[in-house]
Amino acid sequence: MYLVNKPVHIAIAGGNYGGLSALKSLYLSLLATNPDYDGTSQALANPNVKITLIDRRDGFVHYLGMTRGLSQPDYARKLWVPYTEMPWLQHSSITIKQNIISRITATHVELVDSEHVEFDYLVMALGQSRNAPIGVSASTHSEYLSAMDKYHNIILNAQSVAVVGGGAVGTELAADLKTDYPDKQVTLIHSRELPVPGPFMDEFRHEVVKVLNKLGVQTIFGQRVVEESVSVEDFSLAHVKHANLLPELIESVKRDATLVTSSGAKVHADVVFNCMGSRNKSPLVDLASSSDAPVFSTAGIRVNKNLQIDDPQYPHIFAVGDVSNRAAVAKFAGAAVKSGSVAGSNIAKMILAKGGDVELGEMGRRSNAASAYSRIKLVLGEHHTVIQSESGVVPPEMASRMSAPDIKLGKALKNLAVGKFPSHSR
Repeated sequence: MYLVNKPVHIAIAGGNYGGLSALKSLYLSLLATNPDYDGTSQALANPNVKITLIDRRDGFVHYLGMTRGLSQPDYARKLWVPYTEMPWLQHSSITIKQNIISRITATHVELVDSEHVEFDYLVMALGQSRNAPIGVSASTHSEYLSAMDKYHNIILNAQSVAVVGGGAVGTELAADLKTDYPDKQVTLIHSRELPVPGPFMDEFRHEVVKVLNKLGVQTIFGQRVVEESVSVEDFSLAHVKHANLLPELIESVKRDATLVTSSGAKVHADVVFNCMGSRNKSPLVDLASSSDAPVFSTAGIRVNKNLQIDDPQYPHIFAVGDVSNRAAVAKFAGAAVKSGSVAGSNIAKMILAKGGDVELGEMGRRSNAASAYSRIKLVLGEHHTVIQSESGVVPPEMASRMSAPDIKLGKALKNLAVGKFPSHSR
């Protein structure tokens, strides 16, 4: 698809890792094209390109570090970076609409206030939803800081904490809390006999359990929570009216709780965090399939190797990051960044080709496609990392060396060109 005698309109539905990576790629490919552009100042104006980023937040959130952010106030304050701190986003061709998406069609993105954002090309970077606080209910930097202060005070004043759900997020949260508050009783409750379900080796899971035990986390595995008596602490009342679209607007923290497990055991906790998994954004996507296979399944939006929707009706629509089914492995921030870059570059190539043939970039799958196992890295507190590659579990000493102390916050900020302008050499 290409336009004649009028600007091309590109919409990016969702920011963060995938959406901002796509936007940066478009900036470098379509805006920073003057020969003397060196990344030290804003790219020249280009009236033929209009890019609209739609995000309910006013900044980037480093979700990878959110469990650590709940246990370390100073680190938490670094996890939200306002868009105003990224000068390249202030380019005249870029518009940021802070709003909630209610529907996506083949021609426009509909917002909750009924405004329509028309597009010629679209990148869907919707991510997945988790209840707050992991999902982050705040829409502004100030709301986020206020909410995190409340969480930190609740945790500080609690003697006991329960984490329900032993997936990757739940195990990391339990480990972070016990590491930073060793005198508190931290209990991890999980319905299966071993934590972290998915295409992972039992050797990996046993290593995770070993670390949890070493830290002093009490584990209750093979039992579900079947009954609870709680007082709910809700910081999201102003946003609950849109919770049918975004579950992260619903608060999941519970206080002064008594949990009853399927074995009849009772667990009292001053505070409970629910980490029971994530949900996709399929209700937002209104795209009919031209085949029997749906566009959006439980695995995500069906895309081809170029990250276009895998349907001949939608060559102009791309899906990146967690919302895409291309990530056959566990869904990683790094994969979202890479897929966003590929999608942005491909859109630029299609625009510049003006309808001619063009070779699009591809998003590769994991290196060892024959393996039954996926890669995963769990950062369990500041001193322990457990990694599984496609070939096996990485020895603990090596895994620790492969873990960034800041949980890749610095890398994320560098990639986003915070405080500077993107460069073709970076």
